[in-house]
Amino acid sequence: MLLFLLILVYLVNGIKINNQFLQEPEDVETIIGSTLILHCRTEPLDENQVTWCKNDFCTLGKTRDLPFYPRYEIIGQAHQGEHHFKIVNVSLEDMGMYQCQIRAGARRAGSMSRKAKLTVLQIPTSLSLDSPIVLIENVLSFIVCRAQNAMPEAKLSWHLPKSISYLSKNDYALISDQSLRNSISNITFIPNRLYHGKLIQCQAHSSAIDIMNKTMITQQYIQTIFSPEINISLIGEQTENERINISCNVYCRPHLEKIKWFNGSSLLNLTDKNHFELLLTRYMHKNQIICQATNQVGIQNQSITLLINYKPIFIDNYGNQIKNYSVILVEEGESVELQCLVDSYPSSYISWIFNQQTILKNETSLKISNIQSTNHTGVYICSANHSIFGIFNRTIRVALKGPPEMISETTVNSIYVGQSILLVCSISTDIPIENIYWSREGHSRLNSNEKYEISENRSDESVEYKLLIKFILSSDEGDYICTGINQYGSSVTKFQLRVINLKNYFIQRSFLYGSIFLGLFFCFILISFSLINHYRQKNDQRIRKKSSTTDETISSLAKQQENIQHDYQDETNSNIDQYLYHEQLINNHQRNNIFHSSQNDLFYFKDNIERFSTVV
Repeated sequence: MLLFLLILVYLVNGIKINNQFLQEPEDVETIIGSTLILHCRTEPLDENQVTWCKNDFCTLGKTRDLPFYPRYEIIGQAHQGEHHFKIVNVSLEDMGMYQCQIRAGARRAGSMSRKAKLTVLQIPTSLSLDSPIVLIENVLSFIVCRAQNAMPEAKLSWHLPKSISYLSKNDYALISDQSLRNSISNITFIPNRLYHGKLIQCQAHSSAIDIMNKTMITQQYIQTIFSPEINISLIGEQTENERINISCNVYCRPHLEKIKWFNGSSLLNLTDKNHFELLLTRYMHKNQIICQATNQVGIQNQSITLLINYKPIFIDNYGNQIKNYSVILVEEGESVELQCLVDSYPSSYISWIFNQQTILKNETSLKISNIQSTNHTGVYICSANHSIFGIFNRTIRVALKGPPEMISETTVNSIYVGQSILLVCSISTDIPIENIYWSREGHSRLNSNEKYEISENRSDESVEYKLLIKFILSSDEGDYICTGINQYGSSVTKFQLRVINLKNYFIQRSFLYGSIFLGLFFCFILISFSLINHYRQKNDQRIRKKSSTTDETISSLAKQQENIQHDYQDETNSNIDQYLYHEQLINNHQRNNIFHSSQNDLFYFKDNIERFSTVV
């Protein structure tokens, strides 16, 4: 019952208080640094009866000038009931709940106005993007926009080009101090190089910004970086022993820092540039040449596989190169398998040839059964036909096991006393040789000494076993025998030596040099006779030419005489003509001194102009 009475009294008193305020303060928002007035109007009261409370603290001051708060003041005409609260240079500390209060008096109860909320607004002190915006291509990335020290916190929005799409957008606020807020917004996306150079914008929105009629936008250009992008190329023919150029073209952002070259896993210390020259060998076939490029973002490799055209070589089962000639020794009736393994690129076409006929194609092995000496022994050729380098052959000789094979034939050598002679015995290495020695027929083996010098010269195909005989004497004449021995028997080659004594030597040399001298003498006589005869023929031709010229001159004179004396008698004319004719003959014979025969015919004229001939 007591509680009910108290509530009733409170309600009654409240009604009285509320009825005392003609105007109560309202909630208000204002910009920091501005001047604010909270309104309070009552019935006419003494000025000291009305005061203000902040956050339920009602002791700001009893006088209207509020001396302890220099930025606060109660203004208006108190006798007219104006008790307005003025705040100069509003700051964040002014934020709170404000009430207008009427103190209780002797004849009236105290009264409180409604609470008015004062909100102090502040635009962000800064709006920025985390810079620089450097994004890595195809890597999950974030772009962050920050609005600092705002009241209330700013709302952030993004303005992106249409070509940029983000995966998510996250916004959150952080308390800077007791009143201000920091706003953060980030977008998440996976960039590509097309984003490079695009402009993005972040805009802040708040009531403070709207009140001040401002626009807050920050912007930046995106930088997209990426690891090296490599294009490796080859210039030149990939042929054995040829040179090629390998280039490594790199595109990246930021700039390229270094290049390394590898042959497989081995570093090539040839160059640190983006190209180099390489001499190809068959052993580089199918090697990987790797270009490694490095920049700030990362390291990238690009490789190229060498496919080298190289000529055929013959190899064994382990890939080792073997000779192009070999011998296989077999027993008669035995079987054998011949192999022909070829290393080349591109692959070679294999064929087997025996007795100039192709007996098998496209097979690397040839099996010969029941070998007979007449039908199966001999030279087998493995022919490798390469599309670029042509044909390469390997010879395999199939021979029956037997004694060493002598290449030298029996010879006769003639030598003079006092000279030296070298006898060379050649033995094929196709069949194994265990021992070789020289001997004279009817004598024991020969050894190297002052008289004889024995030497040996070996090659892949044969052995040359040499015997040098010094200071030949007549007693050295005879047969010298070269003998080769192996497990199957022995073979010999005989050299017959004929010694010529010194007397015969001089006779033969005298006859030889005399024959040469006589031959040269007769040649000289023949040449001299030919030159004399040639000279005489030239002289005769010159004389005949002069005679012909004289005859023409005399004929011309005769014709002139005939024209002058055309009226003379025919007989006289005839005598004159006959005289001129004989005169011409006499002149010609006198000038040329010609002898027409070996009897020296003499021509002369008598007074009667008749010719007589006398043979002496």
